[in-house]
Amino acid sequence: MYNVRKIEENINMWGHFQGKILFDEDLAPRTTFKVGGKTPLFIEPENIDSFICALKALRKEHVPFFVLGGGSNIVVPDEGVTYPIISTGGLKSLTYDRQLQCVTCQAGVTIKELIDFCLAKGLGGVENFAGLPGTIGGAVFMNARCYDVSISDILISACYVDLDNPHNEIQQYIKKDVDWEYKVSPFQTFLKGNTVLSGTFTVKVLSGDKIGESQALCQKYIEDRRTKGHFSYPSAGSVFKNNRSFGMPSGKIVDEVGLRGMQIGGAQVAPWHGNFIINTGHATAKDILQLTNSIIDKVFEKKGWKLETEIIFLPKIIVSKNLS
Repeated sequence: MYNVRKIEENINMWGHFQGKILFDEDLAPRTTFKVGGKTPLFIEPENIDSFICALKALRKEHVPFFVLGGGSNIVVPDEGVTYPIISTGGLKSLTYDRQLQCVTCQAGVTIKELIDFCLAKGLGGVENFAGLPGTIGGAVFMNARCYDVSISDILISACYVDLDNPHNEIQQYIKKDVDWEYKVSPFQTFLKGNTVLSGTFTVKVLSGDKIGESQALCQKYIEDRRTKGHFSYPSAGSVFKNNRSFGMPSGKIVDEVGLRGMQIGGAQVAPWHGNFIINTGHATAKDILQLTNSIIDKVFEKKGWKLETEIIFLPKIIVSKNLS
């Protein structure tokens, strides 16, 4: 077992760390499912230099770790995890380049913060993501998609760091359409093992009535999510990816198999949406995992289709490689 105090000492030794270093930290409040146990060490840098300091300190002790964003797609095991967590939640820089008409957000900026920033400056192009939980880092990693628009549709570039590279160089990725698919990003494929530190997105300058239209569109999407129950219970949003070869959305498939409302412990398939699992108030990570696997098995049994999860179930232990 690693020495958490030694890691803290290393972090402070590598430079002027700014941020939080917490011990025996409960992770449930840091996820949208609100389930799971603790981590022995939780590190939340407030800037990229401090993030690199934390990486160096963990590498020096040869300790594997997990990088956590907004926690909107994560299920933490009930018994917690044995490894440190580095959070990107403190990376909050958000800037607008008027000349290039783009906005650059660090990974910890929430989607809501991006939307509010753009609305305040009369900028459009991000409306479809209104009401989406989570952060920019997670949205880029997952290639988040809302109302027929993917994050890759507005992405220009991203900065990232290779977690396995001891030199800690910050790299820039310039978006190429060929690298992106439905809810798949290069950070899940050929850039796997790298953590997104920031993203730059194209925006449109609005004027006159267009500003009001943009605000109304954002409110429309938020209200649509509210009427669909997105904000009624703790959840991670869509549990399963849509597979176009199946000919219908995953939620519709779950409905057709008759699983809407199915419940294991405190985890339930939302009565109003087949692709949502909700925490009814006392769910455990085990409940969510068992319900997810049961849905996969029953759909395969009746339809012959294998549903693929969007949500990520963290392991209790990482043997060697880092998770990202």
